[in-house]
Amino acid sequence: MNYTINVSRGLATGTLSFTSGQTKVNTTCYWDTNRKIPAGTYEKCSATTMSHKKNSLGNPREAVYIPDVKGYSGIFIHMGKNPFENWSDGCIVIAENEMLKLYNAISPKNSHNVKVVITDSK
Repeated sequence: MNYTINVSRGLATGTLSFTSGQTKVNTTCYWDTNRKIPAGTYEKCSATTMSHKKNSLGNPREAVYIPDVKGYSGIFIHMGKNPFENWSDGCIVIAENEMLKLYNAISPKNSHNVKVVITDSK
């Protein structure tokens, strides 16, 4: 199965939306406005865990890896806490409970079966 995550960005916050079966995520997302990755369509993304970052339970942090971002490496959609933008080095950050819903709906993991579409609002 293939999945699509849509991110609509405003100046400092945006909306991340994802639907798969009964799972619906429509949540505010954040990023470091000084390290904003280019808008575009990113293919071959994967639900995975971040090996050097932990979630609130001390386990590897659930995330969606976004490969091939021009000028960046190690870009993910992942959980964060307020102030959310401080959790980003170019990554897109959402609340942990929303990240877990999204992550748990994607199967199999590490399978390049996710497309992330980032658009900038006018």
